[in-house]
Amino acid sequence: MSATHLPEAPEDELNRLRKAVHESRQTTSLKPVADGMEVSARKLLPLADISTPAQNAEADLTEVRNAAKSRFDADLMHPTDRPRYMRRMIWSFKESIPVNADSSVVRAILPNVPDVVRHDPVINRTLQRRPDLFPIVTPIDVDHLYGLLWRHPNQPYVESVCRALREGFWPWADPTCGEYPSTHDEQLSSPLDDRALQFLRDQRDEEITRGRFSQSFGRHLLPGMYSMPVHAVPKPNTDKLRLVTNHSAGPFALNSMITKQAIAGVVMDGVPAIGYALREFRRKHGRSVQLVMWKSDVSQAYRLIPMSPFWQIKQIVTIDGERHVDHNNVFGGRGSERAFDSVNTLVNWLAKHERGISNLMNYVDDNFAFDLAGNTVFYAPYGKHMPERQVQLLLLWDELGIPHEERKQLSGHVLTIIGFEIDPNKMAASLPAESKDKLLHHVRSFCDSPKGGRRRSLKEFQSLTGYLNWVFNVSPLLKPGLSNVYAKIAGKTNPHAGIHLNKAITDDLRWLASHVENAQGVCFLDAEPWGLDELDWADPLCEIAYTDASAQGIGLWFPWLKQAYFCDLPGDPPADTIFFFEALAVCCAMHCIVQWRRDTGCLQLRRFGVYSDNSNSVNIFDSLRAKPAYNSILRSAVDLCISESFQFRVQHIPGKDNVIADALSRRQFDLVQELVPDVNITTFQPPRDALGAIKK
Repeated sequence: MSATHLPEAPEDELNRLRKAVHESRQTTSLKPVADGMEVSARKLLPLADISTPAQNAEADLTEVRNAAKSRFDADLMHPTDRPRYMRRMIWSFKESIPVNADSSVVRAILPNVPDVVRHDPVINRTLQRRPDLFPIVTPIDVDHLYGLLWRHPNQPYVESVCRALREGFWPWADPTCGEYPSTHDEQLSSPLDDRALQFLRDQRDEEITRGRFSQSFGRHLLPGMYSMPVHAVPKPNTDKLRLVTNHSAGPFALNSMITKQAIAGVVMDGVPAIGYALREFRRKHGRSVQLVMWKSDVSQAYRLIPMSPFWQIKQIVTIDGERHVDHNNVFGGRGSERAFDSVNTLVNWLAKHERGISNLMNYVDDNFAFDLAGNTVFYAPYGKHMPERQVQLLLLWDELGIPHEERKQLSGHVLTIIGFEIDPNKMAASLPAESKDKLLHHVRSFCDSPKGGRRRSLKEFQSLTGYLNWVFNVSPLLKPGLSNVYAKIAGKTNPHAGIHLNKAITDDLRWLASHVENAQGVCFLDAEPWGLDELDWADPLCEIAYTDASAQGIGLWFPWLKQAYFCDLPGDPPADTIFFFEALAVCCAMHCIVQWRRDTGCLQLRRFGVYSDNSNSVNIFDSLRAKPAYNSILRSAVDLCISESFQFRVQHIPGKDNVIADALSRRQFDLVQELVPDVNITTFQPPRDALGAIKK
């Protein structure tokens, strides 16, 4: 850092000052001035210079800032450079983000069929009598894939995946985890409408044609078989339907055999991976190089994966009373995503390390990266020029027999990827306009009074929180918008139970919607890690503050400005709060520094750091999640950060080191004057929107 550190006061002198703060009860009168209230400032040494000769008291502003920063040196600071509310949306050139294409290097081998299943006499009898019902079906050229992977560093994993492609996948199921019948028929609980039923018939016929469904073997299950319900589910953002097999239905659901821990480990390359890759490119090649994003989609991805005959026997599909064996990976199985990803991650490793498609990323069946604008080659199967690296990936898929459709191979200077609009030249990710409109409509419709009163089901609440948590990927500051929702649904388990939609919830959601309407998304270049110890007093775009609250009032201290603030407590805190005024002090510091900069004509704030000796206050600003009683404080702070376009960090400091703010909060103004020369102490009023349910 560029600040010049001055010697600290001896420890015994600091202890004397700390003791004085807590023992002193003498206050001084405040005298009104035009722009607030201030005490007369005597020419005393700054805190860091107490042990130096008196003639050094007339330090200029640079020296004062230097001294103030030196006073709280690294041994008293605990940097918090990545707030939790930002998730992984902060990037550093010093750290890489693991991507799907490299995840296969450290993966464990795939499971084989458990012995208890492989030696089950009921299952084996059916498999031996009707082997025609249980073939291995996949378009993937397994031998060619295995040959290309000879340099892969994790050969045991490669061999296990290729074995699974030849013999069929076992979906991490443990049939011994509960009591399951050998044969089970789970009937569809609700009737299908004509459109859905016709879709299922058409889909069945197509699957039979593709060899992924068997012909009907009759209307009765054979020993060892399970039949689970099938549904026609709308595809997102289309009017089309998708066949989904409900492996979670009933008391003997197939998904109940598979734990979440068993299928953990799939790496999804989301916005964090995109941001990291683009930042690395810009670091090496600069901002002026024009880029295009491209995205390629695997056709019918899950269905490319063959299942073991020992699992196929559990995948009986019943349509119009006729029974069919589903030979392949299904939509609706708990292990389905992991099964497809097991193969796809190896293909992505080949693309990156053998075909030179750098920065390749993946999210389920979407593969994406960027290329130089204008760097295209001709792809004969589609008869057109496409980004070179995209063509390289398609050629690899063609070699391996992986299908794809032209309409899903996209590219552009701005492209929607995993639901977000990615602009590699502006270095930004945001919600597409259409998605934003749908979200706003959904939130506002949710807030409108439903038929039968102001109640929504728990399932509706959970759907809403999932929708909005997706938005937080590019608008993380808006997390306070779900505070009252989470409080309302906490502890509830019945998905159909009605939950009252109160004013606090609708206020939060409408607040969130108003910000989403004008949200600009996240800028990859701005979202960098930084802590309070990195802020430089000489940088006019940065400031720090120390805050405290006591039974007498709220104190704010801006050491680089020699500016202090005090206010009386505005009333009694809301019920069920124990640190309301400590949290309010942090919010007040933000408002005070913004107003000070406006009044003095200074440059707009870019980074603002706050020290608080209250760990609860630090936690709620670090996560932007708090109990409803504190939410007005967070919303007020977020409103200011968005309108003024600055970033903040709130960091804990031991109470014994929060000397000035503590003295201010206790009205010990004489002590403050003794410790800091030319201090300006001004009264202020907390922002009204932060007070919430405070009792006057």
